[in-house]
Amino acid sequence: MRDQIICLIEKTILKTDRFLHRTFSSNDGTEGLYPNQILPKEGAFLRWNNYFFGRKAFPHLKNYIDIAIRENMPESIQPEERRRLEKDMLQCQLALEITPLEYFLFDFPHLSYSERTTYLSDAERWRVLHEIFGEKVRSDHSDKWRFYQLAKPYFHREACKVGPDATKEDFMDFFSRHPRFFVKELNGCFGKNAYMLEPKDKEKAEAVYKKLYENGLWILEEPIIQSKEMSSWNSTSVNTVRVASFLTREGVHHNVMPFFRAGRKGFIVDNGFRGGIGAGIDVETGKVCTEGFDEHGHHYEQHPDSGVHYMGWQMPDWDALLRLTEEMHRSLPSCHRYVAFDLAHTAQGWVLVEGNWGQMLYNQRGARKGVRKEFLEYIS
Repeated sequence: MRDQIICLIEKTILKTDRFLHRTFSSNDGTEGLYPNQILPKEGAFLRWNNYFFGRKAFPHLKNYIDIAIRENMPESIQPEERRRLEKDMLQCQLALEITPLEYFLFDFPHLSYSERTTYLSDAERWRVLHEIFGEKVRSDHSDKWRFYQLAKPYFHREACKVGPDATKEDFMDFFSRHPRFFVKELNGCFGKNAYMLEPKDKEKAEAVYKKLYENGLWILEEPIIQSKEMSSWNSTSVNTVRVASFLTREGVHHNVMPFFRAGRKGFIVDNGFRGGIGAGIDVETGKVCTEGFDEHGHHYEQHPDSGVHYMGWQMPDWDALLRLTEEMHRSLPSCHRYVAFDLAHTAQGWVLVEGNWGQMLYNQRGARKGVRKEFLEYIS
């Protein structure tokens, strides 16, 4: 009951703020009222008396703010500067649904209010997609086995599910053909609970099956052998390209900057939460067009482990990747109007790694500009 009340308070505050935002940000002479008068008062209200009201509406926000400041600002930060940052982060949470992590990820301390409004927050992306498509489409993406069934011809590898509606015989049959396999949590994200396993014999494979079965739902996949070009970045991880694809009446669009991710030495995934480094790709040429960047605000001219330079690096078979992305998107049910495809390059060409319902954050970081306008135009 307490959690439901907190959720209701939070939704009410955000809805009220959005109403004020729309009302006092028009072009009839009131456009300056919201950011200059209303928003600062809302932020001060929530922060009053060490977040007396803020903790009631957003119980975890103070902790997120503390973590973000600790990870992104020097320990010697002055109290006055800290208070200014806290007020600013609260205002960004209210007006733009920007979390403290995104606040520093997008370098908001150095952006004007109008520049900030060009960025798409993860919360807004999630909310808009839910409002338009509902739970059914989201579950098709979050359930990796379900998406594998939808786009099976493009994976170019076998997979097996471990769960109540799959059998041990299915697992052992898969193991007989693929004694080394990649394991992912069925509804996992951010590279968590992803492993490469190689049971030595049938007995150990049965033990693996038992442990997986008793600890959630899983998808097992035949390993991807990436091409030499992509392996040159980091050989221990499969390094991928993410393409945000929109299906509209005018056709398939994927010109919201794609990005490339390379893992770090010793890691088997390239996800940013596991140390992976991203870079933007020019959609016309397929060349890397930004420096490398990570989740902690660091930028790289070259990969810190392999030494490969980012700017200007040519993705292999780029035109083929764009054609494949369009073909894959058109093959899906028409309700899947937005998909973020992850692809890997092999000696035989590009293969699908998985489809996602999201994560527009990384490419905004790389391009140092927001994609909110493009996302909302394409998705509507």
